Amino acid sequence: MPTTKLTRRGKAVLAVAALGLVLGYAFGGRSLNAVVVPAAALLGATRLYVRAFPEPSVERAAPSEGYRGDRRTVELVVDAARPYPATVRDRLSDGLRGDAERRAEADGRTLTYDVELAERGVESVGPCAVRATDPFGLWTVGFVAGDSDQVTVFPRVHELRDTAALLSGYVGPTDAREQFAGVREYERGDPLRDVNWKASAKRPNQFAVTEYAGEGATDRVTVAAEAVGPRADSVAEAAASVAVHLLDAGVAVGVATEAGRVEPAHGDPHRRRLLAALASFERGRLPRHRRADADVLVHAPETGEHVAVTVDGTDYRYAEFVGDDAGPERAASPGEVSA
Repeated sequence: MPTTKLTRRGKAVLAVAALGLVLGYAFGGRSLNAVVVPAAALLGATRLYVRAFPEPSVERAAPSEGYRGDRRTVELVVDAARPYPATVRDRLSDGLRGDAERRAEADGRTLTYDVELAERGVESVGPCAVRATDPFGLWTVGFVAGDSDQVTVFPRVHELRDTAALLSGYVGPTDAREQFAGVREYERGDPLRDVNWKASAKRPNQFAVTEYAGEGATDRVTVAAEAVGPRADSVAEAAASVAVHLLDAGVAVGVATEAGRVEPAHGDPHRRRLLAALASFERGRLPRHRRADADVLVHAPETGEHVAVTVDGTDYRYAEFVGDDAGPERAASPGEVSA
């Protein structure tokens, strides 16, 4: 339903007409003829003019997904049965940034503007507000046209550095005995080939056994995310980076959050499901059973000091995997997600 309003200029003309009406009553009808009648005629004619504008149609091509920090282009086609000049403005939700207002002719031509995916989450573009005025700028008529489009903003994904290979060693698809993980006390049933004789010599009456990162590996991993403090975005980014790293290594990866669980699987559609689950991730405590079932736990303490990654009972700072500056961001686009 269109809305018609007076502009500031129109209100000024109306005020002048009202003043002329007062003067006419006070000093005679000449003031009515000189001011009131032309002003009233102009206001009436221009109002009929803007009310005759046909309601426009809007078609939009907007991104359906992307990574936080990405910039995308939105295309609008605004058309009407009778073209007229208008101001077109797309409505952007709080997590999106951009200059979505354009001056154009409602004649079916394509308009474009850039939008920044500024915040992680499920955002929206639209509907579109179309506003037109008469040639004198006295009246404005506004339409709300087109539907809104949903945009899922994934967490930023960081390129994990060489130290992240330890993750693949613990939970990777191989059973290779290549990466040294440490030594521990000998337990009954350990093969003699794993006895570290050099380390055992330093431990009287005790044998030491070498541990390898690839031992006990599995090809199904659940990455759990928990943020009880203020660092939900950082936890989401870390969990997404770990999950993508493991997927790229050929591991079937699942994600567990307070809101739910995505079972481990492979493939590009599944990758999108994981990233979408982390796009909606919010602070809160994991249910105890999801925490216990997790192979990798990405979490931040309530004080928000840093993000930690717990693997096989060992805690690591996430900075160890990406560097002190949070590492270079992965130059990923929605197209790369499906690559």
